Amino acid sequence: MLKFLLEFIATGFFSGKLPKMPGTWGSILASILCYFFWPSNLTYQILIIIVTFSLSVLSSDFVSKQLREKDPDIVVIDEILGIEITFLGLNVYHDIKLAFLGLLIFRVIDIIKPPPIPWFERLPGGWGITVDDAVAGIVSNFLLRLVGGLIYV
Repeated sequence: MLKFLLEFIATGFFSGKLPKMPGTWGSILASILCYFFWPSNLTYQILIIIVTFSLSVLSSDFVSKQLREKDPDIVVIDEILGIEITFLGLNVYHDIKLAFLGLLIFRVIDIIKPPPIPWFERLPGGWGITVDDAVAGIVSNFLLRLVGGLIYV
């Protein structure tokens, strides 16, 4: 049962097992969840991010060891965390433009991985899987605020 639960979490409710582009599927899932459920209260946002971060390190480490892969494609909880950090401090609830723009920016940053993001992939186990996407989320949050500010003017 624990194995099933950790795999369920790591794969973003099995969205990471969808064909092709698992990271994008996980990011889309996270954006949809944020669109419908992201709280406007910053304290709640931070609490959600802390829980997701913890679950990401734990579950991604477990699945990577089970599959004997450093960063398995099916693990997308790290992308979910990255999207949550992208929306940190923002009110994406029922804002389709902001949700889509955040998704787009995060996926571009997560795919091209500008420095210093690749450095964090060297961390061991679930830490390396998780922290690089957390940093990508921080970069994406900054860019979303910059670009979003231009769009919403």
